[in-house]
Amino acid sequence: SLEARLAEDGTVAAMSAALGLAAGSVDPGQGARPVAFDRASLSLSYDPATARISLGKLSVESRSLRLAARGHGDLLGPGNTALAPGALPASMEAQIAFEEVMIDPEGLFEAPIRFGQGALDLRLRLKPFRLDIGQLALVEGKERLLLSGAIAADGSGWGGALDMSLNRIATDRLLKLWPVSVVPKTRDWFAENVAQGALSNVEAAFRLKPGAQPQFNLTYEFSDTAVRFVRTLPPILNGRGHATLNNKTYTVALDDGYVIAPEGGRIEADGTVFQIPDITQRPAMAKVDLVTSASLTATLSLLDQEPFSFFSKAGQPYNLGDGQADLTATILMPMKPKIPFEEVSFTVAGTIRDLTSPALVPGRILTAPEVRVAVNTSGLELSGKGKLDRMPIDLTYRQGFGPEQKGRARVNGTVMLSDQILRDFGVELPAGAVKGEGPAAIDVALVKDRPPQLTLTSNLTGLELHFDPLGWTKAADTKGGLDLEATLSRAPVVERLVLRTPGLEASGTVTTRETGGLDKAVFDRVVAGDWLDAAVTLTGRGKGKAVDVALTGGSLDLRRMPEGGGDAASAGPIAVKLDALRISDGIRLTGLRGDFDTRGGLGGDFVAGVNGMADISGTVAPVGDGTAVRITSQNAGAVMAAAGIFDKGRGGNLDMTLIPRGPAGEYNGKASFTRLRVQGAPALAELLSAVSVVGLLEQMNGAGLAFNSGEVTFVLTPKAVEITQGSAVGASLGISFAGLYRNDSGWIDMQGVISPIYLLNGVGQILTRRGEGLFGFNYRVTGTAADPNVAVNPLSVLTPGMFRDLFRQRPPNLSDATGAEGG
Repeated sequence: SLEARLAEDGTVAAMSAALGLAAGSVDPGQGARPVAFDRASLSLSYDPATARISLGKLSVESRSLRLAARGHGDLLGPGNTALAPGALPASMEAQIAFEEVMIDPEGLFEAPIRFGQGALDLRLRLKPFRLDIGQLALVEGKERLLLSGAIAADGSGWGGALDMSLNRIATDRLLKLWPVSVVPKTRDWFAENVAQGALSNVEAAFRLKPGAQPQFNLTYEFSDTAVRFVRTLPPILNGRGHATLNNKTYTVALDDGYVIAPEGGRIEADGTVFQIPDITQRPAMAKVDLVTSASLTATLSLLDQEPFSFFSKAGQPYNLGDGQADLTATILMPMKPKIPFEEVSFTVAGTIRDLTSPALVPGRILTAPEVRVAVNTSGLELSGKGKLDRMPIDLTYRQGFGPEQKGRARVNGTVMLSDQILRDFGVELPAGAVKGEGPAAIDVALVKDRPPQLTLTSNLTGLELHFDPLGWTKAADTKGGLDLEATLSRAPVVERLVLRTPGLEASGTVTTRETGGLDKAVFDRVVAGDWLDAAVTLTGRGKGKAVDVALTGGSLDLRRMPEGGGDAASAGPIAVKLDALRISDGIRLTGLRGDFDTRGGLGGDFVAGVNGMADISGTVAPVGDGTAVRITSQNAGAVMAAAGIFDKGRGGNLDMTLIPRGPAGEYNGKASFTRLRVQGAPALAELLSAVSVVGLLEQMNGAGLAFNSGEVTFVLTPKAVEITQGSAVGASLGISFAGLYRNDSGWIDMQGVISPIYLLNGVGQILTRRGEGLFGFNYRVTGTAADPNVAVNPLSVLTPGMFRDLFRQRPPNLSDATGAEGG
């Protein structure tokens, strides 16, 4: 219906109208698609004087729009000028208040958008069609939506620019406002991964050009929201942060939020950022900068989820121990339902604080105040300073992710060695053997279900080493070398130990007892200075007890053996089976078998051969200046021949004692013999010939001269033997001797008295020296035993024995050993 009132001049003074329309459409023209409606009604009035249309009621119902509105509009001429009387308007400016709004353009939104009330300021141009929205304000409850922009249509289609802001909205309602055709992949990700929550300060910009893809920018803040950045990982709960969609890049930044890990509880994820750099890429790539702070177990259980499964793929448990992990992970992956591991790129870096781990080195407890973490597609690396059991260590733990690394890992680094640390590794040495501490490099190979395999090397700097049974010491500032390979089982086993230091080298193996302590240390070779080269076995006897020492082959030189040997608390028994024991330059005991003790020095009993030719029994004992030796034999002649002293003796019993006199290799000696027979001695033969005792000479060259007893007092040095007093007596002959024997050349310089028919002549012995009768001949022998020079004073027989010393020369002694031979 239409009502009009005319003025006196015939023009329209006022007009009102009411319009009701059934189903139809509005055609914008210019080739744009018409907008359909189901019904529409309109009531308005028009004031020609002001060119204002007052809208009493506007009601539209259609599939894409439903609204009830009131307001007014001003008709304008070209260029927004006042409308001339009788002219057609070029545009209209309107202010409209909405009572009910429902917007649902076909295919634009997931569901109709509804608002209870609103207001609109607009300008509408008809040719060409253009709608400028100064402001559209829509209110639904506490939500307030503001929209401004323009929509136009021309021959190429629709175009426009709209800017929207929204104070707050629930996530499910935002999806209703988000056009389904605008960045659909991002919208789909949002729908699947952003659960119920509250959004605020939503800002959106929509740009549309005919024939081009719509452009959509969006920013918003969110709170109390669950966000899942990776499909296979748990969502971030109670999330608070902001998001932007800028051109092709969609970013969600988390200010606060946490994840409930599969094991270990809550993981703080503050600072995590999710980004799709190019939402137009197919499939789009996602980048996650994951920031976590949680217990170590919680963090590693999260990293063992798909698509990573770091530890599952490596065949290792993720429960490495206790600690606080602060990590940052950068993850690149395609946005598709199933993501193969090889298509995921990631790096993880950060620290673990207060780490305690019984799993990194099975059977050992690793503790560290701070450990650095680095993870990439090739493997996991942990590094830091701490303690392995009680051992200070600077370590690196590496866990590879490749198939060939499954069930395998490796720990290497630097440790500080000490006595206790060596014991932890299975090297059980006697108490007090190791003092101080020094650096060592270790490498531990870890294989699932097997004991760790240790390799250790050190130059031993900082360690003071002692081994009392060998009298050996290494100062802390002296360098050496230690190479060790061990199995760190419940009872550690050292499969290889090589020690190289000044004064001592050793190589062997070590086993320990399950209850603790040394079982056996078997060294196939120990070289101590220039005095020991032997195989050695150390056997533990229990806590607080010195180890048993067994020498099972090799050689030992008493001349060069260090003095002393430790105290009674640290020394233990030594069982000896040596190939050779050197007493002096000329005396070497072979095939030595004995049992000794080193408490206060070397003591014990033994049996051996002299230079491989004569058997003896012996005893060694500690004395003030070293080790004293007592030797007995039932074949004195063979012993003297084997020692290179006198090779013409046969049989007899020997008892000889050597006592150190201070300088190395020097002894005061005393020997006695019984029932010794001398056969074919050149020096004695010449002596008998010189005194014309023919019968005795024939006897010596035959069965030999028998001496019932004899004794010698002497000084043994490395260069010579000084006989201070010696004698031998038998029924046929008595002889005394004193002088010098040179070890290097065999040179003899002896003098004494020979007394024939000693059985009768010896009655005067009480007035003379032992071996000298009342009447005897003074003599002197020089040269070698094979080629002697004999001089006899025949007139001396006329001198009674008690006065014989008046004519006797001073016998040569050790001070003469430095002079010329024969001098």
